[in-house]
Amino acid sequence: MDIDSRRPWASKPRAPVARLAAACCLVLLTMQAHAQQQTEAPASATDTTTQDQAKTLDSVKVTGIRAAIANAVEKKAEATSIVETISAEDLGKLPDVSIADSISRLPGLATQRVDGRAQVINIRGMSEQFAGTLLNGREQVSTGDSRGVEFDQYPSELINAVTVYKTPDAALIGQGLSGTVDLQTIRPLDLSERRIVVGGQGEYNSLGKLSDDGKERGYRASASYVDQFADDTIGVALGVARLNSPFQEQHYKSWWWADLDRVDWDGPYQAGRPLNAIALQGDEAWIKSRDLQRDGVMGVFEFKPNDRFHSILDLYYSKFDQDEITHGTMWSSASDFVGENGSGITYSNAQTTDKDGYPVVTSGTLNNVQPLVSNNSNRRQDKLFSVGWNNAFKLGERSTLTADLSYSRAKRDQSALELYAGRLDGQSIDFDLKTTPGYSQFTLPDMSDPNAVYLWDPQHYNHDGRLEISEQKDTIKAGRFNFNHELDNAVIRSVDAGVNINKRTKQKVADVFFAFLPGETPTLVDPSLLQSPVSLDFVGMGNILAFNPWTALDQYYNVELSESNDDLRKDFIVEEKINTYYVRANLDMDLTDRIRVRGNAGMQYITSDQSSTGFNAANESVVGSQTLGAQYSDFLPSVNLIFDFGEGWLIRASAAKVMMRPPINYLSADSSAGVSTTAPFVWSGSGGNPTLEPYRAYAFDLSFEKYFGEGSYVGLALFRKNLQTYIYRQNLDWDFSGYTPDPDAPPPISNMGTFSTWANGTGGYMRGAELSTALSGSLLSDWLDGWGTQLNVSYTESSIDPDPNDDSPGTDTIPGLSKVVANATLYYEKHGFSARLSQRYRDGYRGEYSALFGQRQYRNTLSERTVDFQLSYEFPETSALHGLTLLGQVNNLTDEPFRVEVSESTGTGLFFPEEYTKYGRQYMLGFRYEL
Repeated sequence: MDIDSRRPWASKPRAPVARLAAACCLVLLTMQAHAQQQTEAPASATDTTTQDQAKTLDSVKVTGIRAAIANAVEKKAEATSIVETISAEDLGKLPDVSIADSISRLPGLATQRVDGRAQVINIRGMSEQFAGTLLNGREQVSTGDSRGVEFDQYPSELINAVTVYKTPDAALIGQGLSGTVDLQTIRPLDLSERRIVVGGQGEYNSLGKLSDDGKERGYRASASYVDQFADDTIGVALGVARLNSPFQEQHYKSWWWADLDRVDWDGPYQAGRPLNAIALQGDEAWIKSRDLQRDGVMGVFEFKPNDRFHSILDLYYSKFDQDEITHGTMWSSASDFVGENGSGITYSNAQTTDKDGYPVVTSGTLNNVQPLVSNNSNRRQDKLFSVGWNNAFKLGERSTLTADLSYSRAKRDQSALELYAGRLDGQSIDFDLKTTPGYSQFTLPDMSDPNAVYLWDPQHYNHDGRLEISEQKDTIKAGRFNFNHELDNAVIRSVDAGVNINKRTKQKVADVFFAFLPGETPTLVDPSLLQSPVSLDFVGMGNILAFNPWTALDQYYNVELSESNDDLRKDFIVEEKINTYYVRANLDMDLTDRIRVRGNAGMQYITSDQSSTGFNAANESVVGSQTLGAQYSDFLPSVNLIFDFGEGWLIRASAAKVMMRPPINYLSADSSAGVSTTAPFVWSGSGGNPTLEPYRAYAFDLSFEKYFGEGSYVGLALFRKNLQTYIYRQNLDWDFSGYTPDPDAPPPISNMGTFSTWANGTGGYMRGAELSTALSGSLLSDWLDGWGTQLNVSYTESSIDPDPNDDSPGTDTIPGLSKVVANATLYYEKHGFSARLSQRYRDGYRGEYSALFGQRQYRNTLSERTVDFQLSYEFPETSALHGLTLLGQVNNLTDEPFRVEVSESTGTGLFFPEEYTKYGRQYMLGFRYEL
């Protein structure tokens, strides 16, 4: 059939943090001693302003890593906000897989790995939903179902620089509550000559080829062209980048743990299970082979005929194709599951292990289990397109008018197919379970025997397969007008005033189909459709039957549209009209003979008009739809002050009121609501809330910084955010006047009822500290010339409990909050040779992930420490190979696993391992050639 035609937290180790802190203290003491030895230096060498330091940095003839760090430190010193930056040299010379890998090394930032790759960015302990993302200063759409931008959509080869704003700026549009990430493409007239660069890398995954439909090798290729014409009045930049990358995964997950004797359990007691013992209630293991192909295109046209007019047109396009195949097995071992032969699941030879005073079943044999063999496919295509046109007009000698028009669009098409198979009779499974993170071990019967493993429904889901097809589209249309006027004033040097008009529309549609075998008769797979059996030996399960699910779907199954209330509620449209009016005074004055003060002060006035249309679902059918919304406004003052004491000493202070609009999926007008069928006949329901107002907070920052020239500095930043409101799941009194009741339900006694939804509630604080440094070895000794390091560590804590009505342990931290985040980089660069070793560490946190059937789920993610190594050699000017650089790179050098834990379900307060997944190492070898 043509489917398309149917479309309408526990304590964590602190060792790396202690080492980083000790290293920072040692470096500071060494530098202080070195500075004391230089007291006889001429005054002109030390008594400089930040602008003088910038000129000195400009004169340093270094390239590669050192040039990138020097540029980043210079931008950090000159910025009027607290920022972190990455330069083009850093990305171009030693490219990362995506821009997310590079951003995650900055102080106070951490990445969340999804499917083995860095994808979203958490700033200062807050999830990606709290961060704003810009491209060339313009707010960007997202490919997911909310606001969080997936940074792996942006090739590092096409991004020239990144600035992360940690404090607000009145003239910065689309700001986040935690911070704002601004990705910037190149400006061709900033270069003085033509630049042509081509590059390529081969890629290999250490897990090898895990299945016939997987691969272990891939490649990357890129090319860029930058040129200037007509006496440097016209500039053109073009860039293309392709990534064809294999990702492999070996996955194990324990479903849930419980002492079923502690609760009123409806199922039969399991024979052989020790009384009052905690037992695992289900397992799964699989291998996944994922083929990623990302094509990116960047174009910039710049025109500056004179000093009075400057025009820039920039475009960005990305197409991201993901095709992943999963082969695995799973089973439920809960006591209420009854096998096909009529007998329930029982235990034999069950042994227990003590865990904090509670017996836990850790070994033995499960009987009458019917493992399900799963062959699944997940196909996804994301398309991103952004275009912006910026025109600056000089009006007289002191005034400039800037007009900026932009359009951003993201579209995602996705299909998720799963087909089930298994043996017909109950099976016995030997098990040896871990109560700490790692792979548990199981012994299964041969699940790859083509004469014994049938297509059917072993776990009694009442269907033999499931297919979900979804699409979503996100668009932003924006226009901005800014007027800047320079003043002849000793305090206020210039003033900006402007307006930004923004309209955003996000919509999602999903259909769910069930697959049925004719007559629901178990069927053997034709041998011509079978692939080589897939090994699950990493968990001791042996081989399983493997086949392409799409081929089998076409040959064996009938497909019917079948949607539950939750499926129907996935469809929504959200519209936002956001107008931002702002004014900013740019400050620069001499407070005393030794203290210079610069910065900015201003305000934003934002008007918001939001609405959503969604379905009301009841009894697995749509009984109506509604459009709801809200209007509100916010006044957001901000001030950033930098006190420059000379000799590289700076103190920054910032205070502001900030806001972040709710996650878009929270605003959906979807609902499952109805009238009770027994008296009293009252309304009740659950769903999204289009009347939600933003997260609002007061933010305070203080930073102490010392710059040493040539890309070296030490900084200590303190921050606090007092959230006036946070968004919680609550039960609210609700007016159901706009809802259509089920025709078969009795008439309600009132339009009022109770609705479970997201709502604004009490806030709390977030506070923390960041210590960071970049140090050149030549500062300490000539023997260390070429060596350098970057170190940073941050600590964040919060008083906010995101689930005040949930007493379960491990749910009392906001999503994305790692109390400790640390990064360490050691590099050497000299005589064309360059090497860099980087480690990223983040403490355990509550991550937000896509879960079963596309739902969002919070999971207690354990600490992780990822290590990357990069090596390159650039041929000198005297060589015939000048312009050629050879590159080598290893990502995830230590093969760090992804680990998640889950709380025991019957109130013991214990945590057990949930998911343990390995992705292997990525080896890359290639070149970069600059003409």
